[in-house]
Amino acid sequence: MTKIERPPLDAPDAQPFLFEGGSVGVLFLHGFTSTPQSVRAVARGVHETTGATIMGPLLAGHGTTPEDLARTTQLDWVRSAEMALETLLDHCERVVIGGLSLGATIALNIAARRPDAVDGVFSINGSTGLYRPEVVAPLYEEDGPDFVPGIGSDIARHDVRETCYDRIPRNTLQHRFLLTNATGALLPLLRSRLLILQSRTDHVVAPQNATHIACSVGSDDIRMVWLSRSWHVATLDHDDGLIAQAVRQFVMSSSQSA
Repeated sequence: MTKIERPPLDAPDAQPFLFEGGSVGVLFLHGFTSTPQSVRAVARGVHETTGATIMGPLLAGHGTTPEDLARTTQLDWVRSAEMALETLLDHCERVVIGGLSLGATIALNIAARRPDAVDGVFSINGSTGLYRPEVVAPLYEEDGPDFVPGIGSDIARHDVRETCYDRIPRNTLQHRFLLTNATGALLPLLRSRLLILQSRTDHVVAPQNATHIACSVGSDDIRMVWLSRSWHVATLDHDDGLIAQAVRQFVMSSSQSA
Protein backbone atom coordinates (compact mmCIF):
# COMPACT_ATOMS: atom_id res chain seq x y z
CA MET A 1 0.00 0.00 0.00
CA THR A 2 1.35 3.41 -0.96
CA LYS A 3 1.86 5.72 1.98
CA ILE A 4 0.15 9.09 1.60
CA GLU A 5 2.32 11.85 3.05
CA ARG A 6 0.78 14.62 5.16
CA PRO A 7 0.53 17.82 3.07
CA PRO A 8 2.81 20.65 4.26
CA LEU A 9 1.36 23.23 6.64
CA ASP A 10 2.11 26.03 4.18
CA ALA A 11 0.21 24.35 1.33
CA PRO A 12 -2.37 26.61 -0.38
CA ASP A 13 -5.29 24.44 0.80
CA ALA A 14 -4.20 24.91 4.42
CA GLN A 15 -4.58 28.69 4.30
CA PRO A 16 -7.67 30.65 5.42
CA PHE A 17 -10.34 30.97 2.74
CA LEU A 18 -13.17 33.29 1.78
CA PHE A 19 -15.66 32.26 -0.90
CA GLU A 20 -17.56 35.45 -1.64
CA GLY A 21 -21.27 35.16 -2.31
CA GLY A 22 -24.66 36.42 -1.21
CA SER A 23 -26.22 37.83 1.93
CA VAL A 24 -26.21 34.54 3.87
CA GLY A 25 -22.84 33.88 5.48
CA VAL A 26 -21.33 30.63 6.73
CA LEU A 27 -18.44 30.45 9.19
CA PHE A 28 -16.74 27.05 8.76
CA LEU A 29 -14.15 26.21 11.46
CA HIS A 30 -11.41 23.57 11.36
CA GLY A 31 -10.44 21.32 14.24
CA PHE A 32 -7.75 21.14 16.93
CA THR A 33 -4.15 21.09 15.56
CA SER A 34 -5.57 21.15 12.02
CA THR A 35 -5.99 23.77 9.27
CA PRO A 36 -8.73 24.98 6.89
CA GLN A 37 -7.62 22.18 4.52
CA SER A 38 -9.79 19.76 6.49
CA VAL A 39 -13.02 21.65 5.71
CA ARG A 40 -12.19 23.57 2.53
CA ALA A 41 -13.57 21.10 -0.05
CA VAL A 42 -16.90 20.68 1.73
CA ALA A 43 -17.14 24.44 2.24
CA ARG A 44 -16.48 25.05 -1.45
CA GLY A 45 -19.17 22.55 -2.38
CA VAL A 46 -21.66 24.33 -0.14
CA HIS A 47 -20.67 27.67 -1.65
CA GLU A 48 -21.09 26.43 -5.23
CA THR A 49 -24.59 25.08 -4.56
CA THR A 50 -25.95 27.86 -2.34
CA GLY A 51 -24.12 31.01 -3.38
CA ALA A 52 -23.51 31.77 0.30
CA THR A 53 -20.49 33.72 1.49
CA ILE A 54 -18.28 31.21 3.30
CA MET A 55 -15.26 31.98 5.47
CA GLY A 56 -12.77 29.49 6.88
CA PRO A 57 -10.33 31.22 9.26
CA LEU A 58 -7.12 29.80 10.71
CA LEU A 59 -7.46 29.47 14.48
CA ALA A 60 -4.74 31.03 16.65
CA GLY A 61 -1.62 28.89 17.01
CA HIS A 62 -2.51 26.66 14.08
CA GLY A 63 -0.91 26.21 10.68
CA THR A 64 2.62 27.06 11.81
CA THR A 65 4.39 25.01 14.51
CA PRO A 66 3.32 23.08 17.61
CA GLU A 67 5.46 25.52 19.61
CA ASP A 68 3.23 28.37 18.42
CA LEU A 69 0.15 26.43 19.51
CA ALA A 70 1.72 25.96 22.95
CA ARG A 71 1.67 29.74 23.41
CA THR A 72 -2.09 29.97 22.93
CA THR A 73 -5.11 29.24 25.11
CA GLN A 74 -8.69 28.22 24.46
CA LEU A 75 -9.68 31.89 24.66
CA ASP A 76 -7.36 32.66 21.75
CA TRP A 77 -9.00 29.96 19.60
CA VAL A 78 -12.46 31.26 20.38
CA ARG A 79 -11.42 34.86 19.68
CA SER A 80 -10.11 33.81 16.26
CA ALA A 81 -13.54 32.46 15.39
CA GLU A 82 -15.38 35.47 16.81
CA MET A 83 -13.24 37.88 14.81
CA ALA A 84 -14.17 36.02 11.63
CA LEU A 85 -17.82 36.04 12.72
CA GLU A 86 -17.73 39.82 13.10
CA THR A 87 -16.40 40.14 9.55
CA LEU A 88 -19.27 38.04 8.21
CA LEU A 89 -21.84 39.96 10.24
CA ASP A 90 -20.58 43.19 8.68
CA HIS A 91 -21.30 41.87 5.18
CA CYS A 92 -24.15 39.35 5.55
CA GLU A 93 -27.76 39.59 6.71
CA ARG A 94 -27.69 36.21 8.44
CA VAL A 95 -24.86 33.92 9.49
CA VAL A 96 -24.72 30.16 10.06
CA ILE A 97 -21.70 28.87 11.98
CA GLY A 98 -20.29 25.39 12.31
CA GLY A 99 -17.21 23.27 12.03
CA LEU A 100 -15.39 20.03 12.49
CA SER A 101 -14.32 18.63 15.87
CA LEU A 102 -13.04 21.50 18.02
CA GLY A 103 -14.34 23.86 15.34
CA ALA A 104 -17.81 22.47 16.03
CA THR A 105 -17.28 22.92 19.76
CA ILE A 106 -16.33 26.56 19.24
CA ALA A 107 -19.36 27.09 17.00
CA LEU A 108 -21.66 25.65 19.67
CA ASN A 109 -19.97 27.81 22.30
CA ILE A 110 -20.49 31.01 20.30
CA ALA A 111 -24.06 30.15 19.34
CA ALA A 112 -24.94 29.57 22.99
CA ARG A 113 -23.44 32.88 24.13
CA ARG A 114 -24.45 35.03 21.16
CA PRO A 115 -27.91 33.88 20.05
CA ASP A 116 -28.75 37.17 18.33
CA ALA A 117 -25.73 36.86 16.03
CA VAL A 118 -26.32 33.30 14.83
CA ASP A 119 -29.13 32.02 12.60
CA GLY A 120 -28.11 28.37 12.84
CA VAL A 121 -25.25 26.15 13.93
CA PHE A 122 -23.91 22.84 12.63
CA SER A 123 -21.63 20.41 14.46
CA ILE A 124 -19.54 17.75 12.71
CA ASN A 125 -18.09 15.36 15.30
CA GLY A 126 -18.07 18.07 17.94
CA SER A 127 -16.96 17.42 21.50
CA THR A 128 -18.78 18.72 24.56
CA GLY A 129 -16.88 17.10 27.38
CA LEU A 130 -17.41 13.33 27.20
CA TYR A 131 -13.95 11.87 27.83
CA ARG A 132 -12.64 8.49 28.86
CA PRO A 133 -10.87 8.50 32.26
CA GLU A 134 -7.58 7.38 30.72
CA VAL A 135 -7.63 10.49 28.52
CA VAL A 136 -8.23 12.88 31.40
CA ALA A 137 -5.86 11.45 34.03
CA PRO A 138 -2.60 12.38 32.20
CA LEU A 139 -3.66 16.04 32.14
CA TYR A 140 -2.85 16.20 35.86
CA GLU A 141 0.64 14.69 35.68
CA GLU A 142 3.12 17.31 36.90
CA ASP A 143 6.13 15.73 35.18
CA GLY A 144 4.50 14.74 31.90
CA PRO A 145 6.11 15.40 28.50
CA ASP A 146 5.82 18.83 26.89
CA PHE A 147 4.46 17.27 23.70
CA VAL A 148 2.42 14.17 22.93
CA PRO A 149 1.74 12.42 19.60
CA GLY A 150 -0.78 14.05 17.26
CA ILE A 151 -4.33 12.87 16.71
CA GLY A 152 -4.79 13.92 13.07
CA SER A 153 -5.89 11.97 10.00
CA ASP A 154 -8.42 9.71 11.70
CA ILE A 155 -9.82 8.95 8.23
CA ALA A 156 -11.20 5.69 6.83
CA ARG A 157 -10.02 6.53 3.32
CA HIS A 158 -6.47 5.39 2.58
CA ASP A 159 -5.70 8.03 -0.06
CA VAL A 160 -6.25 11.20 2.01
CA ARG A 161 -4.26 12.90 4.76
CA GLU A 162 -5.14 15.81 6.99
CA THR A 163 -2.84 18.83 7.15
CA CYS A 164 -2.16 19.10 10.87
CA TYR A 165 0.50 18.96 13.58
CA ASP A 166 2.15 15.62 14.30
CA ARG A 167 2.80 16.73 17.91
CA ILE A 168 0.45 18.35 20.42
CA PRO A 169 1.61 20.61 23.27
CA ARG A 170 0.35 18.90 26.40
CA ASN A 171 -0.71 22.19 27.99
CA THR A 172 -3.12 22.82 25.12
CA LEU A 173 -4.87 19.53 25.85
CA GLN A 174 -5.80 21.05 29.21
CA HIS A 175 -7.23 24.09 27.43
CA ARG A 176 -9.15 21.83 25.04
CA PHE A 177 -10.57 19.96 28.03
CA LEU A 178 -11.67 23.25 29.60
CA LEU A 179 -13.26 24.53 26.39
CA THR A 180 -15.19 21.36 25.62
CA ASN A 181 -16.55 21.03 29.14
CA ALA A 182 -17.42 24.73 29.36
CA THR A 183 -19.26 24.41 26.06
CA GLY A 184 -21.17 21.42 27.37
CA ALA A 185 -22.31 23.51 30.33
CA LEU A 186 -23.46 26.30 27.98
CA LEU A 187 -25.60 24.07 25.75
CA PRO A 188 -28.94 24.83 27.47
CA LEU A 189 -28.52 28.45 26.31
CA LEU A 190 -28.34 27.38 22.66
CA ARG A 191 -31.70 27.99 20.98
CA SER A 192 -30.64 28.39 17.35
CA ARG A 193 -31.51 25.88 14.66
CA LEU A 194 -29.09 22.98 14.99
CA LEU A 195 -27.66 20.38 12.62
CA ILE A 196 -25.63 17.56 14.20
CA LEU A 197 -23.51 15.25 12.03
CA GLN A 198 -21.69 12.43 13.81
CA SER A 199 -19.54 9.52 12.66
CA ARG A 200 -20.59 6.20 14.14
CA THR A 201 -16.91 5.22 14.26
CA ASP A 202 -14.81 8.01 15.71
CA HIS A 203 -11.44 7.38 17.35
CA VAL A 204 -11.05 10.96 18.63
CA VAL A 205 -14.48 12.11 19.86
CA ALA A 206 -16.98 9.78 21.53
CA PRO A 207 -20.03 9.41 19.23
CA GLN A 208 -22.23 9.80 22.31
CA ASN A 209 -21.46 13.52 22.11
CA ALA A 210 -24.08 13.79 19.36
CA THR A 211 -26.96 12.65 21.53
CA HIS A 212 -25.57 14.60 24.48
CA ILE A 213 -25.70 17.79 22.41
CA ALA A 214 -29.20 17.06 21.15
CA CYS A 215 -30.54 16.37 24.65
CA SER A 216 -28.81 19.35 26.29
CA VAL A 217 -29.55 22.29 23.98
CA GLY A 218 -32.59 24.52 24.32
CA SER A 219 -33.32 24.45 20.58
CA ASP A 220 -36.64 23.16 19.25
CA ASP A 221 -35.26 22.63 15.74
CA ILE A 222 -32.67 19.84 15.79
CA ARG A 223 -31.62 17.69 12.85
CA MET A 224 -29.27 14.75 13.25
CA VAL A 225 -27.33 12.84 10.58
CA TRP A 226 -25.28 9.75 11.38
CA LEU A 227 -22.23 9.09 9.20
CA SER A 228 -21.63 5.37 8.68
CA ARG A 229 -18.67 5.40 6.28
CA SER A 230 -16.35 7.96 7.85
CA TRP A 231 -14.16 8.36 10.92
CA HIS A 232 -13.39 11.55 12.82
CA VAL A 233 -12.18 13.81 9.99
CA ALA A 234 -15.40 13.11 8.11
CA THR A 235 -15.08 16.16 5.85
CA LEU A 236 -12.12 14.44 4.16
CA ASP A 237 -13.67 10.99 4.25
CA HIS A 238 -16.23 8.88 2.39
CA ASP A 239 -19.19 10.94 3.64
CA ASP A 240 -17.91 14.32 2.48
CA GLY A 241 -20.66 14.54 -0.15
CA LEU A 242 -23.35 13.68 2.38
CA ILE A 243 -22.02 16.36 4.72
CA ALA A 244 -21.97 18.97 1.97
CA GLN A 245 -25.55 18.10 1.03
CA ALA A 246 -26.80 18.28 4.63
CA VAL A 247 -25.04 21.59 5.30
CA ARG A 248 -26.29 22.96 1.96
CA GLN A 249 -29.90 22.15 2.89
CA PHE A 250 -29.38 23.67 6.32
CA VAL A 251 -27.91 26.87 4.87
CA MET A 252 -30.64 27.10 2.21
CA SER A 253 -33.36 26.86 4.86
CA SER A 254 -31.70 29.87 6.48
CA SER A 255 -31.68 31.70 3.16
CA GLN A 256 -35.35 30.94 2.53
CA SER A 257 -36.33 32.26 5.94
CA ALA A 258 -34.42 35.51 5.46
